[in-house]
Amino acid sequence: MRKSMQRWKSILYNTSFALNCLLVFLLMFEKGLVVPPWVQTIGRMHPLLLHFPIVLVLLCIFWEAVSGFRKSITEEQRNIGDGLLLLASTTAVISALMGLLLSKEDGYTQEVVAWHKWGGVSISLLALGWYTFRNSVRNTKGLLALASATGIATVIITGHLGADITHGDNFLLAPVSKEKLALPVLFEDVIIYTNMVQPILKAKCISCHNTQKAKGELVMESFVALRKGGKDGALWDSTQENFGLLMGRIHLPMENKKHMPPLGKPQLTDEETSILYHWIKGGANDTTKVAVLPVTDTLHILATTLFNTIETDDYTFKSADESKIKALRNNYRLVAPLSLGSPALGVQFFSAVQFKPEQLKELLAVKEQVVTLNLNKMPVQDEDLATIAQFVNLRKLNLSFTNIKGTGLQELSKLKELKELSLSGTGVNAASLSALASLPKLTQLYIWSTPAQNQNLATVQRQFKNTKIETGFTGDTIIIKLNKPLIENEEQVLLQPVALKLKHYVKGVTIRYTTDGTEPDSILSPVYKSDFMLDKNTTIKAKVFKPGWISSDVTEKTFYKAGYKIDSIRFVQPAADEPYKKMSAAVLADGQKGDQNFRSGKWIGFRGYPMQAILYFDTVRNISSVTISSLVDINGFIMPPQQLEVWAGKDLEHLHLLKKINPEQPVKEAPGYLKGYELNFAPVKEKYIKVVVTPVAKLPNWHKGKNDKGWIFVDEIFLN
Repeated sequence: MRKSMQRWKSILYNTSFALNCLLVFLLMFEKGLVVPPWVQTIGRMHPLLLHFPIVLVLLCIFWEAVSGFRKSITEEQRNIGDGLLLLASTTAVISALMGLLLSKEDGYTQEVVAWHKWGGVSISLLALGWYTFRNSVRNTKGLLALASATGIATVIITGHLGADITHGDNFLLAPVSKEKLALPVLFEDVIIYTNMVQPILKAKCISCHNTQKAKGELVMESFVALRKGGKDGALWDSTQENFGLLMGRIHLPMENKKHMPPLGKPQLTDEETSILYHWIKGGANDTTKVAVLPVTDTLHILATTLFNTIETDDYTFKSADESKIKALRNNYRLVAPLSLGSPALGVQFFSAVQFKPEQLKELLAVKEQVVTLNLNKMPVQDEDLATIAQFVNLRKLNLSFTNIKGTGLQELSKLKELKELSLSGTGVNAASLSALASLPKLTQLYIWSTPAQNQNLATVQRQFKNTKIETGFTGDTIIIKLNKPLIENEEQVLLQPVALKLKHYVKGVTIRYTTDGTEPDSILSPVYKSDFMLDKNTTIKAKVFKPGWISSDVTEKTFYKAGYKIDSIRFVQPAADEPYKKMSAAVLADGQKGDQNFRSGKWIGFRGYPMQAILYFDTVRNISSVTISSLVDINGFIMPPQQLEVWAGKDLEHLHLLKKINPEQPVKEAPGYLKGYELNFAPVKEKYIKVVVTPVAKLPNWHKGKNDKGWIFVDEIFLN
């Protein structure tokens, strides 16, 4: 047995020695090393094997250190230590050779790989040398300590460098880096590239496209490198049908070898794909903030689900006593939580005649909880700013059209959490604004209609490097376009007739509207009057006109008559996709209308097969119409239904078709919109209704997801 063991030790040692000689030889002539394809396969086994020498080396260090620092070591302990050292040496040199072969493939930055490569070689030579001189190491505690420390350090450093190559720069320390530990970004500060696009690239792309491992000569660690592209060219081109290489690779079939991310790697979610698509479509800018986008923009809608606002942020301070809040409320001052369950308070003053400086001081009872303070058009003086400066958690401060002159602005420099400040319509000048330049989190400063607006604004902007200064519109001879009218009716589901409420803030305008789906014009469309009643399914389109102005865009909103109460509702087959498969069919009859954010929890989505809903009534109902409220978001793969059907009967086994329609399908990209499909038929008296909504089987060829399955989204069904 002993002879057999000695023979195996001799074989392993000679093998390890020979392979280390080969390793050193290849390194000496590395520049001339050419790796044929069949040898590349051996090199690609490096990630498979490298974990063995790491574990064995660390195990050797532990075993030798524990055994070596004892007063005596047994023969059995020596044999175990010898075996571990030999296995560590052999696996380390094999792994190092494979890594050397792998490094010769394209896509690796040789300057960075070199450090990892020499680390692997060092581990291999250290293990071989340790075994060769094992008796001397074991008998000299200082040498044993040096070898152990060197081994541990080399394994850690080499492993860290390897992780950087495969997973991106600073992979090991990224979770505790300054960037990772930074406070979450609020919606108001979100930069589309930095806070929405770059995290996707870091999670799904950079492991293969970094400065250490630039597959396809493509680096995605910075916007400059991203814009440069790789060996196949630029990553995006908004003039192309699929917007270029990046989106084209993402939408390739999974089994295609050019599909990105590669098969086996974490794939992009629909939400992540949508963010990249709309970012490129919008010009792929690296400085644009999401807050400047229209509220109907897809990126704006997505960001509202991903980021907190000042109002909905997670605040760590305690809530104020409810009795204090109640005592501070009166007819001229509103004090209320910014959102349900939030400790943050918002304060707003209403009457300039009733305002007194003492009312600000009364608020100091909840100074830690006040986050927004609106003093617009109140007679606030510079002396009052010392009181305001005590609201240490203030994020939003509106001092527009107050009596502020600027002499007390230095007091506001104490508000280290302040993000938005409005001084529009006050007497502040450029010199007084410099007192606010030290505010670390100030991102928005409004100074239109102030002396500062017409002074040395360039100098002011240089002082406020991270602040956007709004100076308002200054054109004198430009014809201005009117903004859209407001539809103030909040409830879209009509339980009873209500008056239509349209509003516009510009005096002297004429609001015209339609109810037949056409766009209002300035001549034939009816003029809005407050006596128009909403008492049935109605789509209101409104537009504003005024002589000398460009007419506004159209505001649109659909109202639904609630109709019969559905006693019970169920799906024939529930939705198959997350998160909708967990949703009950009751969402179709809860009276809660969704907006254009299909992730709000008020919508349910189906694809691949129809949504079939059975509606039950306790008694027979006289029904003549069914309205299905839906959402269309072409860029989000949500299309109009291919077909809608309504069936009815007195029992589920004998349903008959009442109505079937095939909605018109879009022929090009368009903004998202809400749509109600009304199916009218001769009145019937039935107890059971079945609604079938069929999604498009394949997206059209002009769509970015051509041949993929289309979605349908429904949130309410109304019966009248």
